[in-house]
Amino acid sequence: MNSPLVTILTPTYNRAHTLPRVFESLQKQTFKNFEWLIIDDGSTDKTELLIENFKKQAEFDIRYYHQENQHKFLTFFKGIHLAKGKYFSPLDSDDALMHDALEFLVKTWQSINNKEEIVFVSTLCQDQKGFIVGDQFPYEPLICSIFDMRYKFKVKGDKWGMGKIEVYKKMKIDFENLSGKGFIPEGVFQFQFDKLGFHYCVNKVSRIYYRDENDNQSLANQFYDDKNAFGLAENYKAFLNTYSSKLWTHPKTIIRNIGGYLKFSQKDKRSYRMIISDIQSNTIRILATLLYPFSKFI
Repeated sequence: MNSPLVTILTPTYNRAHTLPRVFESLQKQTFKNFEWLIIDDGSTDKTELLIENFKKQAEFDIRYYHQENQHKFLTFFKGIHLAKGKYFSPLDSDDALMHDALEFLVKTWQSINNKEEIVFVSTLCQDQKGFIVGDQFPYEPLICSIFDMRYKFKVKGDKWGMGKIEVYKKMKIDFENLSGKGFIPEGVFQFQFDKLGFHYCVNKVSRIYYRDENDNQSLANQFYDDKNAFGLAENYKAFLNTYSSKLWTHPKTIIRNIGGYLKFSQKDKRSYRMIISDIQSNTIRILATLLYPFSKFI
């Protein structure tokens, strides 16, 4: 059997109540050469039985793996390791896709001439009421880094799309350090995209983002909790170690992230020596040293 062109990865944890809408949107895709890779991060609901039922109905390949709870970040990279597709899209367990999302993304990839410079095709999201989430791109195709998307073009809000699996496999992740530490923000790996290439951005809605504001299981509603201090410190550290060269063009942004790094590193009870030594840039290290006495007031 030929390998699928695309892998859709869904990490899930006790989401049997939302997975049906993911499945239904995948069933309706106009492009069929994909696999749905589901990694169950220790669910205690009826997720496994639900997936078995999906397999009986699906017009595409479904692979299901159950593991002890490791949190989404590590689950995500297990999916990277298991993926069979050339292209890769993460899809949360409570979202859905427009019916032509995969067809559009694959055709867009095929139309790009300088594929070696592009790491991800990025598109828009809308909520369940049909409203665009965040900002549209100023023009299309916008070819830029994640940093410039946010800080030069001022594009905010969730975006979704499709990357090359080979790019994800090039990312350097310290899994031993991150294992067993709870919630890890996606920025810890996403910032690395800017070391590997550019995003190709188009104003096409492909993903439906459900605003489950009352869902207490949603990490979006608990992002800056002190219990996530380790992951938040790692996120700020990854930002600083990726974008230290931006200090002279975006000083406020870099200093703000130094503040966040110092704040959550201390909440994580890291030593001063560890906090400073983990910063790769000498200039950023000096600034962090100067700001350290004031970090408790941030």
